Amino acid sequence: MQRPIVVIFAAVLFLACAVSQAHQPTMSDGTAVDADHAIEFVDVQISRVVYHEVTEQAPQLWITFEVDEPQELRLQLGLPFIDRLSDYRPALVLLGPELPEVELPFEFPEGLGGLIFNTDDIADPEVFYEPFSGTTSWILLEEDAQLPAAGRYYVVAYEPSSTPGKLWVALGIEEVFGLGDILSLPAVLGPVRSFHEVQGCGTGPCFLFPTAAGLIMLRFIGPRRRRSGLKTHPRS
Repeated sequence: MQRPIVVIFAAVLFLACAVSQAHQPTMSDGTAVDADHAIEFVDVQISRVVYHEVTEQAPQLWITFEVDEPQELRLQLGLPFIDRLSDYRPALVLLGPELPEVELPFEFPEGLGGLIFNTDDIADPEVFYEPFSGTTSWILLEEDAQLPAAGRYYVVAYEPSSTPGKLWVALGIEEVFGLGDILSLPAVLGPVRSFHEVQGCGTGPCFLFPTAAGLIMLRFIGPRRRRSGLKTHPRS
């Protein structure tokens, strides 16, 4: 029994190291195009990233959240490391109560002000490698913004000239992964790597993640369900 436990421990350790450097990922489906359809974050301080492809049908990515008191929020805007996007420079705007008046090339809820973060002056963006997914990105923006009042806020990513491309937006700094989050992550590895146009899986945590997750399920979930007499069915 000791050998399986050691293998599981090693796999989980590699998995934990990779996850500790990753945002909780979400793939945009192209429908979060305005305030009414924004992707909602419940706890905005938990680190999350949304991957979005800018198209004619989805020129903006909208994210929304509520806070019950003033606080600071980490904002990041980046691009997948793809040659054709080397000069792509989208913008990010934070909309919310008690922020300065702002003019934007699209409609937004009345009564809100905003802070615009442009990236067109970024000539040499930071290159970032994420070991969890085995992907590389350019980071165009990393900003700690002040949320001056309680209320509902929106973060909108867009390309000022509406040029098609790809971008990602990350909010928050707290790395929090529950068991459910960890076990669901293998399902998004493929889409994340496809978004970055990375072929195959390669080495490192990308390869270890499904193995570790499978071992966790086998060791801690499988036996428990067999003893309780429950049958398991694959999710569609």
